[in-house]
Amino acid sequence: MEAIKFPYRSARHLALLNIVAESGGWKKQGLSVDYNFYVAPEEAHHLLRSGKVQFIGGNHITPYIKRATGDDWIYVGQTANYIGQAIVVKKDSKVRKLEDLRGKTLGVRGTGGPHTWLNAWLTLTKSGLEKAVKIERVYKRGRVWKGVKAGDYEAAIVGRPDDLVARRDGMRTIPLPLLPMIVFTTVSTTGAFVRENGELIKRFLKGLGSGIKFFKANKKKSMEILSSTLPKERGGGDKEMIEYYYRDLTETLTQTLFPTMDAIYNVYAEACRYNAAAKRVNPLELWDLHYLRQLRDAKEL
Repeated sequence: MEAIKFPYRSARHLALLNIVAESGGWKKQGLSVDYNFYVAPEEAHHLLRSGKVQFIGGNHITPYIKRATGDDWIYVGQTANYIGQAIVVKKDSKVRKLEDLRGKTLGVRGTGGPHTWLNAWLTLTKSGLEKAVKIERVYKRGRVWKGVKAGDYEAAIVGRPDDLVARRDGMRTIPLPLLPMIVFTTVSTTGAFVRENGELIKRFLKGLGSGIKFFKANKKKSMEILSSTLPKERGGGDKEMIEYYYRDLTETLTQTLFPTMDAIYNVYAEACRYNAAAKRVNPLELWDLHYLRQLRDAKEL
């Protein structure tokens, strides 16, 4: 078995990665993948450059910015092209839809990198509310809707499955349409690694795609794996939460591992909003999808 290191950028990725591993997706490709450890955004770039890891599961904003100064980061596959979000308000709030936030303040988690608050910014921008709603980045520990309860701001925006947790906590949630986005587990590496390790990359992608296919085709077994491998604080052993995880992932995952143009466009807009240096980079410059094309042509993915 060939050893591969594939750290994640968010522990939420483990919901999928555990399925891929437990279903034998990578093992069938002769790969032993160490994926159960976290890396911070800057550390991710260093680890790839140094060769200490072969792939990173994520980093969606900073690579566009760093590419402007010559960074060699590259994406070779994408597991999810959408993100589910919801507005959280008090049960007696008069807010019933996104447009009702006009003139109000929206709380959003400020920790864990910029992607969360940038998703909120983009959601408001696409609805013509960028200048009509104030975004407040929240750095306090605890659930972001605690500030709604306390009256610090009128509403908060969360992703799945936090909206389920909010409802359990006595809040009302307003689901938003799925936002096309490069999010969740993105297979990232360096251009140098891509040029020298084509067959390994294809095996890795085949294993990942196989795991997603297994997940969608085997609901009962997949939910059992989710329930037994996720820690209790993330829903392990919680039937309703596991069912919700499964629904969310079924709606957002793609077993072809191709990104959509809408998802790339949106994440690039967020990178440009975060740092103008990203504007010097073509949004497709970071994507190398020719191995996926080879696998699709060979009907291996």
